[in-house]
Amino acid sequence: MAPDHSRKHTPSSKKQKVRATGAEKRKKRVTGVEETLDDRIGQLPDSLLIQILSLLPFTTCVLAKRWQYLWTSVDHFIFRCEKESQAENFISFVDYALPHSSYCCEEDSIYLPQSICICSSLITLDLSCCFFDENFVIEWKSLKSLKLKYTVLDDDAIVNNILSGSPALETLEFFNFEGFRRLEINSLNLQRLKFKEYWLPNDSDDHSLEIVAPYIQHLEISKNLYDLKCRLINAASVVSARLTFRITCSEYSSDSCPDDHQVIKTLVQEYFQKLSCATELTIGTWFTEVMLPFEGGLLLPELKCKCLTLDLHITKFYSYGAAILLQASPHVETLNITMATIDLDFSRCKFELGYLAKGGDIHLLSRFGFPNLRNVKVVSSSGTCLQGCLVWDYDELFNLSEFILKNAMGLEKFVLISRRRMCKRCSRNYASQYLFRLAEKLVGCPRCSANSVIICQEGAFHD
Repeated sequence: MAPDHSRKHTPSSKKQKVRATGAEKRKKRVTGVEETLDDRIGQLPDSLLIQILSLLPFTTCVLAKRWQYLWTSVDHFIFRCEKESQAENFISFVDYALPHSSYCCEEDSIYLPQSICICSSLITLDLSCCFFDENFVIEWKSLKSLKLKYTVLDDDAIVNNILSGSPALETLEFFNFEGFRRLEINSLNLQRLKFKEYWLPNDSDDHSLEIVAPYIQHLEISKNLYDLKCRLINAASVVSARLTFRITCSEYSSDSCPDDHQVIKTLVQEYFQKLSCATELTIGTWFTEVMLPFEGGLLLPELKCKCLTLDLHITKFYSYGAAILLQASPHVETLNITMATIDLDFSRCKFELGYLAKGGDIHLLSRFGFPNLRNVKVVSSSGTCLQGCLVWDYDELFNLSEFILKNAMGLEKFVLISRRRMCKRCSRNYASQYLFRLAEKLVGCPRCSANSVIICQEGAFHD
């Protein structure tokens, strides 16, 4: 007679069943806790969730549904474009995001209350998105530093009112500015003047600005000015100037572009003429481009500066234009070349694209000497990722460095510096590799100074 297995239960099978049931219960309890925590976090107000997101690095594609669209309200957003191939994706993202975002406009701006305008105890004032009533009286007798950001100053009278009401002002900064056409500063106390980016108006055809500042000692004009024709009328006392801005032509047709660039050429010549007595100059990448389209480059005055800094984009600057700047600077004792890689400005006219494609041959420049140049520093900034440069084998920096070694008669040190041992973006030491490879190439180059040494330093600077 065959045994009946269907009704037979061993003690061991009962234990397994008990264990399984217990495991399921524990799993249920754990799951219940997870669901409860998730529900509790999800019940937090949006403002608190946004604050959490703003403090943590995250990828939007892995966020839960409750959090998925909250990141668009984060007020601190960093987008790093490490390769030029990412530019189109970035532009598409901006085109998609802007319609869903708010911006500073007349409806968002406020008129500055009269109580603030007559507050005589203010020392430092930072204003954003404000309107000034031209009939208001400004009485900032103690004010020393004033920053105006995203501010429309409808006419020159308002600016004059601010200046006359701030007799102790020492530093004046405009960021994303527009409205006034002439800035005249006659105060002996105001020593620092900064312009950062021009706010392109939609209702005006006059994009010009005249600066009359005979007593300013420190001048900075930076970022994108679009087609603003910013002219220095008087800057006789400037001892240090930072010119890292960019001007684009107002016409994109190939017929009228050359005329517009001729105007830009005149503006650049005027800048160097007005600042020829400054002892410290910082010049940006755009100026190395402006030298290219005109035969023989630009006729620049002799510059008296002793410390020259070239703030250059590592794959966008032109050694030919940089060399022309150096030729006009025979009194330079210290040359700093700072290299960066971030540059999201891709708008260029046909004329500009044409002459940039031709470039310029630095080897065709006449030989001359730098009698006073003693120290050269090439510094990769802390935000610079040079991964692509190892692949591209970009030669412009080498050409410029070789040009300096051949012409600097009294050169003592040529130092290559990587600010960080490891790149903050790719966690590699590409900057060090690039600079070490550059140093190896330069060691074999002929030098005008027999006493010069080439030094490569890593992690020498800290932010």
